[in-house]
Amino acid sequence: MNGLTAKLINAIFNSAKPDIDLDLLLTHAVKNKILLHLLRALNIQGSMREQQESGIRKVIEVVRILSKPLKNYNYAFFKLIKPISYVPADVDILVDESQAEKATHEIIRLGYTIAVKDPYCITLTKGDSIIDLYVHPSLGGAIFIDGQKLLEHTCIVEFNGAEVKSLESYAEALVVACHAIYKERIYTLNDYFTVERWANMKAIRLAQELKCEEALKTAMSLNRKISLGALETPYRIPLPMWLTILARKLEKDKLTRTTSINMLKSLTNKRAGKLLTSKLTRETY
Repeated sequence: MNGLTAKLINAIFNSAKPDIDLDLLLTHAVKNKILLHLLRALNIQGSMREQQESGIRKVIEVVRILSKPLKNYNYAFFKLIKPISYVPADVDILVDESQAEKATHEIIRLGYTIAVKDPYCITLTKGDSIIDLYVHPSLGGAIFIDGQKLLEHTCIVEFNGAEVKSLESYAEALVVACHAIYKERIYTLNDYFTVERWANMKAIRLAQELKCEEALKTAMSLNRKISLGALETPYRIPLPMWLTILARKLEKDKLTRTTSINMLKSLTNKRAGKLLTSKLTRETY
């Protein structure tokens, strides 16, 4: 197990500086979206650590502020709380479809403005703070997991000293697998740790219910290879493999199939089309 990914996992687990260039390891941690966890595990101080800690404090404050007006809504934060420390680029919220419009206005009252409005997601911004308010997690307007059913799997958890409503850990593991496999086409150590620690029989049963078995199965297969030191991350899922997985999803999942027309429509939208095209054509991280 001599690869960078294996050394990074070892550093995370054993909190010991590896016998390689530290800057190289930190760069690898950035690509794998686990930089904050590594800096804390190795107790590395300096500007990079300060920047990461400042970033997570800002996220915590946004989450704390959002939790108050959304208290009586049927919602959940997701892709936020994981078994590894990291600074998310944005704050993702899943909300009951019947409450989405009111929830959007609650966020606007906090000083946010609508930046992008997709069929199942509204992106709101205030300065460098970004909030994605979802009804269903989707790719180019095509739903890849039923967000309303996910809202049946929520709990109250502690997030850096604040009580927040989040998905159950097994549901979070499934969402992470689906997001990486269906939407991003990239599998990172951030995904690896979440699936490795939280994917269980409940996650498998939920995947079967929501027709996402292929994503979870693929993620668990990648995890085995990563654990054996046979796969370097971030791992770009080969285009033929990704298209095959999407085809099976379309075949099995009526919700994805009926909304897939939105994916074609999104190609005519400059922003959404660029993002979707990048997933089809980009072969390196």
